[in-house]
Amino acid sequence: MNNPEDTFMKRQFTYLGDIAHEFYNLPGEYIGSECNEYPNVDGGIPRADIVYEVRMEDGSICIINIEDETSYVNADTLKKSYNYKTNIYYKTKNPVISVITTTLPEDKCLKELWISPTDLFKPFVISLHDENTWKKLNSMITKAKNQEEFSEIEGLELINLPRFCCENQEKAIEVICSVLYDLKIEDPYVKNELIYSMQCMIHKYAKTDEDIIRLEGMIRLRQVMKKRSPVLDAMERQGVLKGRKQGIKQGREEGIKKGREEGIKEGREEGMKKVLKDLANNGTPIDELAEKYGYTVDEILNTIIE
Repeated sequence: MNNPEDTFMKRQFTYLGDIAHEFYNLPGEYIGSECNEYPNVDGGIPRADIVYEVRMEDGSICIINIEDETSYVNADTLKKSYNYKTNIYYKTKNPVISVITTTLPEDKCLKELWISPTDLFKPFVISLHDENTWKKLNSMITKAKNQEEFSEIEGLELINLPRFCCENQEKAIEVICSVLYDLKIEDPYVKNELIYSMQCMIHKYAKTDEDIIRLEGMIRLRQVMKKRSPVLDAMERQGVLKGRKQGIKQGREEGIKKGREEGIKEGREEGMKKVLKDLANNGTPIDELAEKYGYTVDEILNTIIE
């Protein structure tokens, strides 16, 4: 497989975009992929790694561009990302959030660059390098062997951990492959995609062709490829996502309705306290209180009786 790490990242954000977006803790609500090729004025066609739309809290649309790097994040890296940002904005007319992920330590990364005296380019730089990865990996392997339920985010994190490792990535691949096929995760579409993405990690870190064949056998790659229908899986996945969004919208509307009703109730209770205080302190006639505060005489009398 050519460029397995590039394929690994692109596969996640193409087929599990909503999950990957949440996993990397990026801003906004995931909407969907954008094109990643943007012809420039020099006649070239630069190809960005990952480009997709998000909806921000204020309802506006932004574009997220992610460039995944396995070498130093230096001035050239930032210039490349800035050029993508310019081309993407020119095409979409939407603000662009630039993100750079890297397997190198944070202190090896340049995080900002003055493009001009008035233009400071400052992308999100996410270092995947983590000294505690093996501790987390061992914990997740134990959880998998105990057949405990994995969330979609946890499943995606599991197959990403070899890239977070500071050492022994091939060993990490081995232990993940030993549990992946039997991983307990609710959505079969997501599980199949984890297996496909894991193939990329196998090709990245396995030492020999024999190891590749053996590890692909451990995750039952060929069986999964044979039994699944990618088109039907994708349609089912879209149905699940659409259902979730509709459920969230319905829940939000019901919550607003309930909140409005509770607010009205609380407001009337506060208003009635003022009525009773006015009655007690000033002896104002009940019919005058009703007109003043917007209640009926019966409502005030019933409250006094209660």
